[in-house]
Parts: sequence; C-alpha cells; structure tokens
Amino acid sequence: MSIEALKQKIQSRAFWESSTEKSLLPDRNMTRSSYLSKLARLQDVNVVTSLMGQRRCGKSVIGRQYIKKLWDDGIPRQNVLYINFFLKPIADVREEKNFISIVEWWTEQLVDREQPSLLVLDEVQELENWDENVASIFEDASMPCRLIITGSNSKMLSDDFSAKLGGRYTTLQVFPFSFAEFCQFTETGYATNNVEKYLLAGGMPEVLKVHDEEQRMQLISDIINSTVKHDIVSRYNPSNPGLLYALIDFCRTSFSQELSIKSISNAVLQSIKLPRGNQAGTQTTSSLVRTYIDYMQDVYFLYSPPTYSHRAKEILKRSVDKMYLGDLCLSDYKAQTQKGRLLENMVYIELLRNNFKAQRYLGYRNKNLEIDFYVEKRSKSALIQVCWQLGDSNENRALWEREFGNLYYTNKDVPKFVVSLDDKIDSPYRDVEHLNIMRFWAWAAE
Repeated sequence: MSIEALKQKIQSRAFWESSTEKSLLPDRNMTRSSYLSKLARLQDVNVVTSLMGQRRCGKSVIGRQYIKKLWDDGIPRQNVLYINFFLKPIADVREEKNFISIVEWWTEQLVDREQPSLLVLDEVQELENWDENVASIFEDASMPCRLIITGSNSKMLSDDFSAKLGGRYTTLQVFPFSFAEFCQFTETGYATNNVEKYLLAGGMPEVLKVHDEEQRMQLISDIINSTVKHDIVSRYNPSNPGLLYALIDFCRTSFSQELSIKSISNAVLQSIKLPRGNQAGTQTTSSLVRTYIDYMQDVYFLYSPPTYSHRAKEILKRSVDKMYLGDLCLSDYKAQTQKGRLLENMVYIELLRNNFKAQRYLGYRNKNLEIDFYVEKRSKSALIQVCWQLGDSNENRALWEREFGNLYYTNKDVPKFVVSLDDKIDSPYRDVEHLNIMRFWAWAAE
C-alpha cells in the first residue's frame, strides 16, 4: 500500500470527521471516571503513559473516552492521532518506516502547535520495534506530543525500554469493572444481595452486554483464545501449546486454592491423558508449568501472589501457590465450587485495584496460622480473612475459630479483618473485626 493510501485509511479511522465520531465509542460504554481523572492529572507531566491490562478489560475504550474529553475541552480534532495496530485495513502502519512517515505527516502538516497534541498507540506491541519508536518520538523535540500506549503484557515495559526513557513513563493498570461499576453498567442495586450476580458474571464490559448464555460462553472462549494467540504464543512461542491450554482449563476451575506446582503438573498431565512413556518427566513438566503460569501472569489472565512469613524456611517447605483469575467471567464455575473461592478471588483483585501490595500470610507452623492476605499500602496495612458466610457461631464453631482465631493468634500488630457477606457479626476476639463486603470496599478505597 502506498503511503498516500495509508494516510487516507489512517485519517478515516482517527475519528476526525463528524460523520465518524459516533463510532469513536461503542454503544453502552460507561465513563470510567477514575481512569480519566488519572490521565488528566498526567496531562502536563513529561512521561509516556501506558494503559495495561488483560484483553477486553476496557483499555481501548478508556483511551477513546479520554480523546473525547480532550475534544470536548476544545483541543482541535486533528491534534489527536489514534492508531489501532490491530486493524487489518491499516496493517501496513505496523512497519517501522510506514509508521514514521505517518507520524511525521501528522505532526508537520496537521497538528496545530499552539495547542496540546496527543498520540494514542493502541496495542502498540504490534508495531515493529515499538519500544525504539516510542522512545524516539518521546525524545524528539520536533514532535511535542504526549504519548499514550496500550498493551496486554506487563513485561512490555522491559528494562531496556525503561533505560531508553530514563524511567520517564508511568503505568495505569486497567481492571475489569468493579462491583460499583458493574452495578452502574447493569442498572443493578449497589447492595450485598447483588454481589453473587457480580461474582458469577464478572466485570468484562463486552461480556456483560451479552445475555444469551451460549453466545456469552462463546465470547469468553474467544477472549481466552485471543489472549493465548496474540499475547502468549506470538510473544513467547511456547514449546507445548497443548500443555498451556490444559493449564488454562485447570486454572479456570482451581482458582483460590492452595496448590503445589507438582500437584498442578500431575493434574494437567492427567487431563491431556499422555501415556506415561511419552511424558517428558515430572521435573520438565513442572518447569514448563511454572513458566506457563508466569506467562499467564504477564498477560493479566492470572495472578499468583507471593507469600509472607517471618520464617523464610517455611515458604520453601510449603512450596504452594494460590492462583487468582484476572476476572471471574473466565472461571469455569461448577455448582459444587465453594462460593468463598469466588469471593476471595474478587477481594484479591479489589486489593490490587486499590494499589495494595497483597501477599499470602503464613504464621508459625505449630499454630498452623494461614491468613488469606497480608496487605500494605503506604502506612496502611492489615491481615484479612475471606469467608462466604459465617452463619451461627455455635453451629459453625470450627469455621469461626479458623477465620477469627487464626487472626487473633497471629502476633503481627496490624488491623485484622474477617470479610464476608454477613450483614453484621460480633467478633468473638478482641482486636479482630468483621467487615461486611460493602464495608470492605469502603475500607479498601479510603
């Protein structure tokens, strides 16, 4: 394709014309004010801003909402260039020489230099030598535009890229809808009795638009396959794709459970039913499983929090992991699944959403003290247990002792909370407080 033809195709997809503006944002898009506020605060800061998050969580829409805000504020339309590198009609812009020509054409002929300008590169990893090109634009004084890039891999911003920019970039991680956003989007009451609906539906905007169950499951399958194809296989070229897909299926049913790499490896091997003579060996398989879990974390499909313990040897002895899904629509929920696992997964994601560092907590082994989360954010810290419902203290004495007692007997001097769907529970132990899930959200957002 000639550069002139590519310019025309880029221009028709940059939403500059009033006839194309209505396609800038999808139907039923919901303004995600918290992200727009963060982008606005960075408007005069000399950094590259990256919007990172799992596929279909809403990164592109947030970028487009910000474009609309700039236009509404009076910035000339052509001062904002939006390029989506996934669009096939403009696939030639992925070539480095074509991209450079397009950006030079835009800055030299179309940008009003008396006004702010913005270059938005959506799914920038598809651009040839993307990191070098982004760094070059950022450093080039003749291109006085802000840069926003989006991507689906946390490892995109490598040490090399950071060095090229001298650390002058900031990352905003985009999550699927929170419960409050879910309620607003689905016009559901913001109340405890609707939490289960959120846990079963998840927070992926496009998935929530689909009401037919068969179509919904197909869309989720497409998201998973697209994540594997574009974000894992194309970047890492895994040696055993069959094992990778089997591991994904396993994680969709085994989230929020304590598992060792060995037990995961055995379960995955059994699911793909390889004859024992054809197996590469437990050690090799375990190594691959660990590597593939890392890949899944890189693309925000999965999270596996670190473990905190006063005794480092305890962590090595236990050698277990917990895995949480990036969104619960990805779960392969079964009727027999403990609902507490759904709630625990959601609590973990909410902690990340509110910028907490969240770790699993192990106490001294003779006390068998295992706490779901030890969380820290600046001067704020806490220990948190998550339970679906506690019920009556006499009927569920062992449950109460495990949830409240484990917190009480830890010697860490921080606030201690049991989080559940119960409306109000009087704690049987001093210094341990019960939080209804709604109160937990308020506490996390403080």
